[in-house]
Amino acid sequence: LDELATISSRLVLSTNDATNTPISFEWAADASKLSVNQKNMLHGVDLLGEDRLNYIRGDRTKEGGVTAKPFRLRKSRQGDIVNSSIWYVDRPVSNYSLSGYRTFANANKKRLPMLYVGGNDGMLHGFSAVDGQEKIAYIPKGVIPNLRQLTEPGYSHLYYVDGSPFTGDVNWGSVP
Repeated sequence: LDELATISSRLVLSTNDATNTPISFEWAADASKLSVNQKNMLHGVDLLGEDRLNYIRGDRTKEGGVTAKPFRLRKSRQGDIVNSSIWYVDRPVSNYSLSGYRTFANANKKRLPMLYVGGNDGMLHGFSAVDGQEKIAYIPKGVIPNLRQLTEPGYSHLYYVDGSPFTGDVNWGSVP
């Protein structure tokens, strides 16, 4: 994660709390990104919300804890992993007899193997199990009110996305 070319190339998703729709965790004027309320939570009293969001996405240019660099200095962009176990996802392996499952399994037999783990940087991370590169990160909307604290120079450790992930197959169609 510390080898990021640019933070703009990183796929970080969340949920807009006003529309309850999935969004890219980015600062933008349009409503397809963060809500006004979420932006206000990131702003705090210093009105550094956009810089704070970029810090959370991985920007290290404002780290240092001084006036010109107001945010906490990190050892890594990746937050610590304390209580979250790694979850491995590969191709579907079960031979369920449910209608359509075989078609689903065949369509996904070449999907990229992934490792998922929760981090105390406020994100659920998805890493390629082939090369270790982060492919996706997700910030639950319930974590956003506390993200501002991650940037504080006097930060005291908090548990953000600390539980263990798991996955399963979901049939969004009709059940026979």
